[in-house]
Amino acid sequence: MTTSFAHFVRGQFRDAARANPAGLLIAVSCAGLVPWCWLSAWRGRLLGIGDPWTATAVLLASWGFAGLVVWLVRWGT
Repeated sequence: MTTSFAHFVRGQFRDAARANPAGLLIAVSCAGLVPWCWLSAWRGRLLGIGDPWTATAVLLASWGFAGLVVWLVRWGT
Protein backbone atom coordinates (compact mmCIF):
# COMPACT_ATOMS: atom_id res chain seq x y z
CA MET A 1 0.00 0.00 0.00
CA THR A 2 2.94 2.33 0.48
CA THR A 3 3.60 2.32 -3.27
CA SER A 4 -0.07 3.04 -3.91
CA PHE A 5 0.03 6.02 -1.54
CA ALA A 6 3.24 7.29 -3.15
CA HIS A 7 1.66 7.20 -6.60
CA PHE A 8 -1.53 8.83 -5.28
CA VAL A 9 0.23 11.86 -3.77
CA ARG A 10 2.01 12.39 -7.10
CA GLY A 11 -1.29 12.31 -9.00
CA GLN A 12 -0.49 8.98 -10.69
CA PHE A 13 -3.87 7.43 -10.00
CA ARG A 14 -3.66 4.64 -12.58
CA ASP A 15 -0.31 3.50 -11.18
CA ALA A 16 -1.72 3.73 -7.65
CA ALA A 17 -4.61 1.45 -8.63
CA ARG A 18 -2.23 -1.01 -10.27
CA ALA A 19 0.00 -1.11 -7.20
CA ASN A 20 -2.88 -1.76 -4.80
CA PRO A 21 -6.54 -0.84 -5.38
CA ALA A 22 -7.28 -1.00 -1.66
CA GLY A 23 -4.40 1.40 -1.03
CA LEU A 24 -5.89 3.82 -3.52
CA LEU A 25 -9.27 3.57 -1.77
CA ILE A 26 -7.66 4.31 1.59
CA ALA A 27 -5.61 7.20 0.15
CA VAL A 28 -8.72 8.78 -1.36
CA SER A 29 -10.56 8.32 1.94
CA CYS A 30 -7.73 9.92 3.89
CA ALA A 31 -7.58 12.83 1.44
CA GLY A 32 -11.29 13.38 2.02
CA LEU A 33 -10.95 13.09 5.77
CA VAL A 34 -8.47 15.98 6.00
CA PRO A 35 -10.92 18.76 5.06
CA TRP A 36 -13.70 17.01 6.98
CA CYS A 37 -11.55 17.01 10.14
CA TRP A 38 -10.71 20.71 9.70
CA LEU A 39 -14.36 21.65 9.20
CA SER A 40 -15.44 19.54 12.16
CA ALA A 41 -12.80 21.17 14.37
CA TRP A 42 -13.76 24.65 13.17
CA ARG A 43 -17.46 24.06 13.91
CA GLY A 44 -16.76 22.26 17.18
CA ARG A 45 -18.74 19.14 16.27
CA LEU A 46 -18.49 16.18 13.92
CA LEU A 47 -20.15 16.94 10.60
CA GLY A 48 -22.67 14.32 9.51
CA ILE A 49 -21.70 11.80 12.19
CA GLY A 50 -24.11 10.82 14.93
CA ASP A 51 -22.04 8.10 16.58
CA PRO A 52 -18.27 8.39 16.02
CA TRP A 53 -17.57 4.84 17.22
CA THR A 54 -19.91 3.32 14.65
CA ALA A 55 -18.54 5.53 11.87
CA THR A 56 -14.98 4.57 12.77
CA ALA A 57 -15.86 0.87 12.88
CA VAL A 58 -17.56 1.04 9.48
CA LEU A 59 -14.63 2.91 7.92
CA LEU A 60 -11.99 0.55 9.32
CA ALA A 61 -14.04 -2.54 8.43
CA SER A 62 -14.48 -1.34 4.85
CA TRP A 63 -10.75 -0.64 4.52
CA GLY A 64 -9.95 -4.06 5.95
CA PHE A 65 -12.47 -5.76 3.68
CA ALA A 66 -11.04 -4.02 0.60
CA GLY A 67 -7.52 -5.07 1.59
CA LEU A 68 -8.65 -8.64 2.14
CA VAL A 69 -10.38 -8.80 -1.25
CA VAL A 70 -7.28 -7.50 -3.03
CA TRP A 71 -5.11 -9.97 -1.14
CA LEU A 72 -7.41 -12.91 -1.96
CA VAL A 73 -7.60 -11.97 -5.65
CA ARG A 74 -3.81 -11.69 -5.91
CA TRP A 75 -3.30 -14.88 -3.94
CA GLY A 76 -5.66 -16.76 -6.27
CA THR A 77 -3.88 -15.70 -9.47
